[in-house]
Amino acid sequence: MKFLITASTPDELLAAKQVMAIHSNIEYVNLVTGIGMAATVYHTLKCLQNEKFDCVLNIGIAGSYNPNFAIGDVCWVTKEYFGDSGVRTLSGFSTLFDENILNANTFPFVNGALHAPTSLDCFPARIDFPMATGLTVQTVSGEQQQIEERYARYAPDIETMEGAAFFYICLQERLPFVALRAISNSVEPRDKSAWDIPLALNNLSIACRRLMSGLLNY
Repeated sequence: MKFLITASTPDELLAAKQVMAIHSNIEYVNLVTGIGMAATVYHTLKCLQNEKFDCVLNIGIAGSYNPNFAIGDVCWVTKEYFGDSGVRTLSGFSTLFDENILNANTFPFVNGALHAPTSLDCFPARIDFPMATGLTVQTVSGEQQQIEERYARYAPDIETMEGAAFFYICLQERLPFVALRAISNSVEPRDKSAWDIPLALNNLSIACRRLMSGLLNY
């Protein structure tokens, strides 16, 4: 079994590298994609062109819209939206689907969203994390009106800068995939003093250990 493990930064990827080092029965490749959708698409596709994988794992940190996801919690992202891909006019923001520029059920979209597989043959044990809906943006939310607008439209649990791009690639390539995100901060008017990235990264490492433990005897 061969895994591709991706993250946007070296610190995020370290959470998986520490775990995979003890799994000698699993072949894996680590990939730091860089931050944002463009970097994620370029580096992930370049890797997939050169090697074949049984499953792709994306890990990282995220901001939380959901008060039930506290800082340090880890979630399994099962649905993603491209949050700021569309048209803004005097009347507000419209998605490409709202404007009939793109059909909301054009593969790999389903009603405008990207859905992860919820059962995977490559994971014999159930993925035991709370499920989350992700919103992927090119400009992170740090202003109250923008936060409220995005939440009203998408009702996301978390926000990242890469998730939907990762989903889109894996769905187009027909590759099984899992995305785990640890909460480092709340999505609120920007205040980095309230963030806890070390806690999120530590819990992400623990989550990777839990996720991969079912593969020891696979």
